[in-house]
Amino acid sequence: MNPMRNFPFFVPHAGCPNCCVFCSQTKITGEKCEKDINTELAELRNMLDAVKDGNENDRIAFFGGSFTAIAYERMTTLLETANEYIKQGVAGGIRISTRPDCIDSEILGVLKKYNVTNIEIGVQSVDDRVLASSARGHSAEDSYKAAELITKNGFVLCGQMMIGLPDSDLESELSTAKAICAMGASEARIYPTVVFEDTELLSMTERGEYKPLSLDEAVERSAKCYRVFLEAGVKLLRIGLHSSENLKNAPYGANHAAIGELVKSRVYTDIICEAAGDCRGKRIIIGIRKEDISMLCGHKGSAIKRLKEQTGCADVEIVGSELEQFCPTVRIRSV
Repeated sequence: MNPMRNFPFFVPHAGCPNCCVFCSQTKITGEKCEKDINTELAELRNMLDAVKDGNENDRIAFFGGSFTAIAYERMTTLLETANEYIKQGVAGGIRISTRPDCIDSEILGVLKKYNVTNIEIGVQSVDDRVLASSARGHSAEDSYKAAELITKNGFVLCGQMMIGLPDSDLESELSTAKAICAMGASEARIYPTVVFEDTELLSMTERGEYKPLSLDEAVERSAKCYRVFLEAGVKLLRIGLHSSENLKNAPYGANHAAIGELVKSRVYTDIICEAAGDCRGKRIIIGIRKEDISMLCGHKGSAIKRLKEQTGCADVEIVGSELEQFCPTVRIRSV
């Protein structure tokens, strides 16, 4: 089976009815204002015309703003155009990203009409205190209601959450990850908070009202949330912003371009250490998917070093396999 791919098209910030403390959409999407619809449609068509090997597992993805909150005519025109390409076999459906308080039964009816199959909602946290401190503009209850409507209407639900928001801690973040699973999400994304320029969060940081997470703190907390999704069978689509999303304009926070690999490496080493236990002076032989070998080796060999430190082993041997999902095998041998 071909892996699922997204063909992303970024819709500027104009649709969002709120301004969260962390949000600087002009930095994230590189857009400063809403485009003329004809220009936007031309760009969408150019992108989709360039797709040569699309298939039913692929999705045309509208990212970058709260898609269901943009002007109705603009939204339906974009959807109609994308749907033309679905009928041509370029993709099997449309993916959109939006806010929980911008979902209702009427909107879902429109989305279904145009072959939207996947809906991502920015849950961010299920702690109302965290949502208020982040000026999120909606409550946790809005996320639960939106998720119920989405799943009941047959869409694939993806829950997005953030690590390190104001007044957030590991406990509230784990609660959010568990809540996203309980909402019926099949997919999830984890975004460690990044402090961009021209945001209220930057002002809060400079006033000493907010302390950004260090990279190691963000990796550790994201890894624990990832374990929740992994154990619940929820597919994690991404950890952290894409390296192209103007991270250079983020002076604080976990803005490492490869934070996803760092988090996965931490998760994998934790699982292997738990399976291996104390194996002082022995060799650990790890069977792992070939595509995960670089994740396990970790940034500059940090994961292997951590394995040795936590288990006391003398040596680590990694064997690539054809496993379909991450489920490492661990054997212990005398050196």
